[in-house]
Amino acid sequence: MVVDGKIDSLPFHDLGTWQRFEQLVWDVVRAAERLSACHRYGTPGQAQGGIDIAGRAADGSWHVFQVKHVERFTEGDARKALDTFVHGLRPYDASRFVIVTSCRGTPTQVRDLAQRYRARHPDVDLGEIWDAEHLGHLLRAQPAIVARHFGDEAARRFCDEDALREFTEGGLRRAGIPVGAADPFGLEVHEAIAVDDVTHEGSLTGLSGHADLADPLPGPLPAYFRRPFDDALDAAVDQAVAGRSVMKVLLGGSSTGKTRAMWEAVQRLPEGWHLWHPAGHDELLASVDALPPRTVLWLNEINRFLLSGDTDRDERVAARLAALLRGPRHAPVLVLGTAWQEHWSTMTTAPRDERAQTKALLAHGWIRVPESLTEDEVSALLSQPGPVDSRMLQAARLAESGHVIQYLAGGPAQLERYATATPTARAVLEAAMDARRLGHGPDLPQDFLRAAAAAYLTPLQRDLAQPGWFAAALEYLAAPCRGVRGPLAPVRNLPSYRLSDFVELHARRNRQPVCPEDEFWHAAVLHAAGADDRAALSRAALDRGRTTDAESLALAAAEDGEGAALYGLARWYEGHGTTDVEARLHYELAAELGVAAAQVAVAWRHEREDRLDEAESWYRKAVESSDRTDAVVGLASVLSRRGDEAAAGRLYDRALASGFFGARAVEYQARLQAAEGRHEPALHLTAQAFEAGNPEAFTGLAWAYMYKDTARAIAVLKQAMAAGDRNAPRELAWTYEQEGESELAEHFCEIAVSLGETNALRGLGMIRRSRGDYRSAAGLLWRAYNLGLRHSLSELARLREEEGSPRRAERLYRRALHEGDESAGAELVRILETRGRSREAEALAGRCPDLLEALALARAARGEPEAAEHLLAAHIAQGHSRLLLSLAALRERRGDRAGAERALRQAQDAGVHFASERLTQLSANTRRRG
Repeated sequence: MVVDGKIDSLPFHDLGTWQRFEQLVWDVVRAAERLSACHRYGTPGQAQGGIDIAGRAADGSWHVFQVKHVERFTEGDARKALDTFVHGLRPYDASRFVIVTSCRGTPTQVRDLAQRYRARHPDVDLGEIWDAEHLGHLLRAQPAIVARHFGDEAARRFCDEDALREFTEGGLRRAGIPVGAADPFGLEVHEAIAVDDVTHEGSLTGLSGHADLADPLPGPLPAYFRRPFDDALDAAVDQAVAGRSVMKVLLGGSSTGKTRAMWEAVQRLPEGWHLWHPAGHDELLASVDALPPRTVLWLNEINRFLLSGDTDRDERVAARLAALLRGPRHAPVLVLGTAWQEHWSTMTTAPRDERAQTKALLAHGWIRVPESLTEDEVSALLSQPGPVDSRMLQAARLAESGHVIQYLAGGPAQLERYATATPTARAVLEAAMDARRLGHGPDLPQDFLRAAAAAYLTPLQRDLAQPGWFAAALEYLAAPCRGVRGPLAPVRNLPSYRLSDFVELHARRNRQPVCPEDEFWHAAVLHAAGADDRAALSRAALDRGRTTDAESLALAAAEDGEGAALYGLARWYEGHGTTDVEARLHYELAAELGVAAAQVAVAWRHEREDRLDEAESWYRKAVESSDRTDAVVGLASVLSRRGDEAAAGRLYDRALASGFFGARAVEYQARLQAAEGRHEPALHLTAQAFEAGNPEAFTGLAWAYMYKDTARAIAVLKQAMAAGDRNAPRELAWTYEQEGESELAEHFCEIAVSLGETNALRGLGMIRRSRGDYRSAAGLLWRAYNLGLRHSLSELARLREEEGSPRRAERLYRRALHEGDESAGAELVRILETRGRSREAEALAGRCPDLLEALALARAARGEPEAAEHLLAAHIAQGHSRLLLSLAALRERRGDRAGAERALRQAQDAGVHFASERLTQLSANTRRRG
């Protein structure tokens, strides 16, 4: 029935699962009831007393809700629910119990029964039953909730006009919910351990020294204990309140208090602020451009948005977040996120040309969260005046080495469960651990776990397993640990399980060298949760040299319409295949599935082969599906080859107008034209790319000519100077020096320095040092240093080494390291070891794996290869798998090619980059020598 363009009800049963309906009810309760600390109660497998949601009212009393996603709710159902509550544990001593159903109405018999129970139990409010009609009444004033669960169109047609007007501000969608209505557990704050009055560790009196120190009725979250890093987080909140957009990412290990700290920080925001917690990439990209001012964007585990396995999409997210922070119409917004160190390193230390947007976004906005509390902090926690949360007391007294926050989240108990598991339970848990660290999503299907567990059992263990081994293993792993989830907990209303993030981080740090056996990969092909999971595991298999498994997983993902894994395979074959056949086949399969990057790759191949009809068709498909700038430029190239310069020009203009990446794509097209001998069009496109904001356009074209046609390269650089390119004088100085024209080199070097390009001095000094002109080189390098180029010290140190002055070199390396040149550390370790000062070298090398690698190589170079291998092996055992490449190199130099192959295969199993390439190279070297 439609009244005045409105709909009179919402399709609650279209939500599908109980879990989604519970989420809706939770949102409604938070918004309509104004309860503080409103949270979902308990976890699957725990005794919950018939309660799904709980919250505290303004008068301090607790209200609880039971959620029923059913088509019929009978008198018998109501009696069971009411009896479970009134005769059960009644958590929080709750004074109000509400049953919420998705039924269109509530039978009179059910309401009469509820009234009779209320009369029998006057101390508790038992009479309320919310059905679909009552939920609809509440939701008419909540367009944000309706839009989140049923879509914007449903919100527009269902909600009251006054509420809809408040939902938007100046055309910007009001996403999220008021900060005061947010639930910490919905934002992924960990549940805390449960503590009885007397525990197996001892009484609370014994823990605190005073029985009255323990708070007898703690809330759902333990009391918060501030640490120094909270000041930096508070400063970010203050900036946002003052009107400036700001982003901060809390960086630390699992269960160190990152998410809880963010929760506490946003409680300081004044009324009027909203909090938005997007579920994933698609929701974020769809709405981030329309966020209104005074919004908190909550990105817990920010790697889920910036490290998804799809680099192009990750970069789009980073670019949109950066635009959000810059945009005055959004200000102020507060973007808060968390990250583990492992993910942070991958996001921020990618090679120079990769993840540029992500690296720029994250460059300065992080706050480090310590792994543990200091002794002073633990003492301060225990000596707080007045009642102290009993959970904090137990954690402070029993946690090892100050790991109080981890203890609160049950982490040690979860690892203890793993350590004491039966072989079958351990196999199931390790299958889950490996699935997560290799890329599977959080929900792990039962069928996958059952099939994959076989990879972790010996034939004898499989034969001896009892008929119900799998169910027993799941029960053991799901049982709560000190009141929080077990290491592998069931997902409500789904035949799936989730690994605790504490155990997941343990796996990432300790199981990196492990490559699962065949059964694991076969199970993933058949039973992984979805196409994205198969695609992620395909990439992991490829990294570990399991190309057959990678292809099986990619094809399985393709059956569900996901072509990204096929595109990854195509790129791998392009670099490793003996012919182009495999790469081309997989590019074409991915292109047919709509992967825009693959469509561009197919089009480019057709264009190179002068099959312009096919090239144009694929470029157009890529443009229509993604508007990729390389597709736009490729299409322009095809049209230009056909003589349609006007259409090509319009497309080039379109790419150039899109920003830096469009200008970079045009630059690359100019280089291709130069390689084909089309010099004038190449120069014209380069000038356009430079004018559109690509500062490296001219130098890129010049280096395409360098060493093959140096005169033309110089001509390009001179035109660049005329166009205002500040890089050109520097490049001309270096080019003329390489050509032996030192006077011209110095002339252009001075011009570069006058423009602020002091690196021209450093580069010129390096060229002269390579020719043995140490005096002139030293002068240039010192001048560069005095003008602020700190890295010149390391070049000066190398010069002194070549001159035969190791003491002077050492002093310079130390000074460079002290001034922030991390590369000087490896050189200093090398020079100390070379001069026989091993203890000093070892002390310095203990700082990071890169320095250990330098130490091992230096030790081998001075005739102690066994000691070098021992050093590397010790740190490889601690999880530094990348050092396996160095170990392999040492062994190959000693002639131990079998040992080198073993090390490289271990590196391949651990997913170390370039291990597969090194294996291929080792095999080729062995054949040549054989």
